[in-house]
Amino acid sequence: KLFRFRDAEWKERGLGDAKLLRHRSTGKVRFILRQEKTQKVVANHCVVDHAPYCDLQPNAGSEKCWVWSAQDCSDGNREIEKLALKFASVELAEKFQKEFDNAKRMNSSLPDFMEAVLKAEAVP
Repeated sequence: KLFRFRDAEWKERGLGDAKLLRHRSTGKVRFILRQEKTQKVVANHCVVDHAPYCDLQPNAGSEKCWVWSAQDCSDGNREIEKLALKFASVELAEKFQKEFDNAKRMNSSLPDFMEAVLKAEAVP
């Protein structure tokens, strides 16, 4: 289950399978989550190793939930969002953390990737 922080509270964004997708030609990895029933994209962002983005933090009091910030594009425009993803089990949450951190390392090793991230960050 995905939540985003809006208007000083966590609001449910959608329920579905969280995926880390690697682009075939560029090798860039992004996080995407589609609403289970409607298939509407409710989260879509590149996984970057650049503070303050994509720094997974455990949610207060839960080992099954991760919180991070990202430049999300799911609503059509790039917006900085604070997201939380809650898993059914601690094991799934731990596996997600390992894969998410691996995706950050993979993207950081791509030529010109971080340069493009910084350039996109500067554009309002």
